[in-house]
Amino acid sequence: MLEQIKTHAIYKELDDVEIEELGDVLIEAKQLVEMTQLSVQILQQLSGTYNNILNNNLNDTMRILTVLSVLLTIPTVITGFFGMNMPLPLENNAFGWLITIIISVLVWLSLSFILRKMMNR
Repeated sequence: MLEQIKTHAIYKELDDVEIEELGDVLIEAKQLVEMTQLSVQILQQLSGTYNNILNNNLNDTMRILTVLSVLLTIPTVITGFFGMNMPLPLENNAFGWLITIIISVLVWLSLSFILRKMMNR
């Protein structure tokens, strides 16, 4: 708008002081636009950095939840087999259920050890 004043008829009626002040206002307006653009760029960079941090935190959380779901699947699968009405190994043994629980715990501990090693890489 200030640039259009130069082409308007009002500009011809201004004296030298007013023309100089108009030039100063134009310079200050351009500087204000440049400062605003710089501030916008800084805010965009800060926003991008913050989003990266949030994404990294979300990735860590999802990795932990995935590992936990894998670890919780093992006892569910083993007890699910023993919930079926069909002949299974160790069903006639007096300590069959205890042996099954010990095997399940050993498999769970070995898998948790392997997953811990993989996560620490």
